Amino acid sequence: MIERAVQGLTRRQCLQNMAFVSLCLALAPGLAQAPREMRVGFIKRYQPYSFVADGAPLQGFDVDVVQAVLASMNVTMVPVADTLVRLQAMLAKGEIDFIGNQLLHTPENRRRFDFVVPYASIQLVAVLHESDDRDFFSLDDMLGRKLGVLANTGVADQAREALGKSVRSFDRIDLALKALAAKELDVVLEENLIVEYHIEQDQLPLKVGAPMAAPLRVGLAVPKGQKIIQDQLSSAVRGVLKDKAFKNISNKWFGYDVSRPRVGHSGI
Repeated sequence: MIERAVQGLTRRQCLQNMAFVSLCLALAPGLAQAPREMRVGFIKRYQPYSFVADGAPLQGFDVDVVQAVLASMNVTMVPVADTLVRLQAMLAKGEIDFIGNQLLHTPENRRRFDFVVPYASIQLVAVLHESDDRDFFSLDDMLGRKLGVLANTGVADQAREALGKSVRSFDRIDLALKALAAKELDVVLEENLIVEYHIEQDQLPLKVGAPMAAPLRVGLAVPKGQKIIQDQLSSAVRGVLKDKAFKNISNKWFGYDVSRPRVGHSGI
């Protein structure tokens, strides 16, 4: 097929085509190395995943991981920090390329986004005072106990439906953990990585109990139908997970490899 096409061309046309191909090949390395940028939205008050503290630049576990993922794609990250509601609106308008925090695969989120493969195992856990020898494996075990949860979440709604007035909601989970440390609560329910971070950072006399459910389905959120960017990011995440750079990031924020669950679970 190629030989017939060449035979049908004049010598001059062949030379012109060869010159064009040579020019493209000469430019290709420069084009491949040309920096690309992606605008990535991060929730601005979401410790330890993404946050701004004491006037410092945006930082956090998700920020570091996404930076490594995009670097492996030869892409420069341009972070945009805002509330989740505003980030969702910006994503819908094309003002950001994707959301750089792992969001839950809730029915509402699945209608809005497609998801990248996860890079961290996140589980709902019971948090106890370090002096407490009790075990809580489900909400039924917490009947008559004072439970702390983050306000305006699915966990808070489910807990209040099951336990009623013994559930106390907090605007920030660190306040719930401090109330537990002061023994104003019996137990707190929250994601494992969030509580592990706060226990370490604030040196709280608390411990992480048993997971209340299987690892949650989470992932970076891309615009619905953007299959190419979803696949590219998923491939890059898989590559980063195999690299020691991820383990370094994970150890920096949590002290261990968070890509795998630490323990099993029962059921909420």
